[in-house]
Amino acid sequence: RYLIGESDENRQQIRDQILATTLNDFHAFGEVLDQLSDKGNVVVMGSQEAISEVNTKRDNWLNVVKVL
Repeated sequence: RYLIGESDENRQQIRDQILATTLNDFHAFGEVLDQLSDKGNVVVMGSQEAISEVNTKRDNWLNVVKVL
């Protein structure tokens, strides 16, 4: 905690937010996850060999985009 600068006050704030979570918050989060599954993108970063292996096994399931 010291190395990343996390204070006791910050930890308490996060704890308070978690304990204040309501059933409606979970329902709203579920709606966001539903939208993500329909419209979202998942990004996987890995070695070319690992991604090629997955694409071989999963019929080119991953769309490869070289970023560097």
